[in-house]
Amino acid sequence: MKKSFILLGIGALLLSSCAGNDKKLAEDSVRIAELQADYTEAASFNDSLMLLMGDIYTGLDSINMQEGLLYNMGSGESVDRRAEIRQNLANIKARLATNKALLEDMEAKLKASGKDNSVLSKTITQLKDRIAQQDQKIAQLEGELANAKTQIQDLTNQVTESQEQVKTETAAKEEAQAQAQAVENAANTVYYAIGTNKELKKNGLLEKKFLGQTKVLKGDFNESYFTKADKRSLSVIPTGSKKVKIWTNMPQDSYKIVENADKTKTIQITNPQEFWSMTTFLVIQID
Repeated sequence: MKKSFILLGIGALLLSSCAGNDKKLAEDSVRIAELQADYTEAASFNDSLMLLMGDIYTGLDSINMQEGLLYNMGSGESVDRRAEIRQNLANIKARLATNKALLEDMEAKLKASGKDNSVLSKTITQLKDRIAQQDQKIAQLEGELANAKTQIQDLTNQVTESQEQVKTETAAKEEAQAQAQAVENAANTVYYAIGTNKELKKNGLLEKKFLGQTKVLKGDFNESYFTKADKRSLSVIPTGSKKVKIWTNMPQDSYKIVENADKTKTIQITNPQEFWSMTTFLVIQID
């Protein structure tokens, strides 16, 4: 009987020990699950932070690239190129704003977790500072782009003004040259008329007065009957006639009347300046 009581006591102790071990095992399992969850969350958080860090530094490289394009852009670069740089900066700026929002969200989650992780906190602070620096850099580049646009517009205005000034000066010069040429041409314009005695009288070039005296170009005469010429290039005047008489007063040593093979006469002007020195009208009678 006593032996039975002892066995029952040992059994009770064994049962009590097993129950305690099961409870401890359950608590350990919960703790392990919590640690695994914390580890998974921390790993995910860290991975997200690393990806965000990579994107932020990629953004820095992109900003540096746009800065290089801006500083290396020549004065002859097109407006489209500047617009492209401006658009690229706007895209980078928008991406930085997105990254900043994500970083702030991660910081809030880290604080809400109640866990003190100085490494992650320091990393987040450094990335926020980096984003702020990039924002400042973009603002600087945007300002330089705007300033370059203003300078280019000023240069364009100056070029336009210079072109207009040159255009005006050129027009004035051409007008002055045209006027000078017109004056010179007028000074060298001469007229000659060839006709029979009857034709010359009919057009008022010859007029026979009392006692048989013939006057030349004394009254109203038909100017359209004359041929207009430039004394600088007029050196010979073919008459097509075998008989020629010059009625106007031309210096005799300034011309010659040359007989052609067909016996017709040609007036050859040997000294134009002297020939036309007394009159700019030449009247030639042929018969």
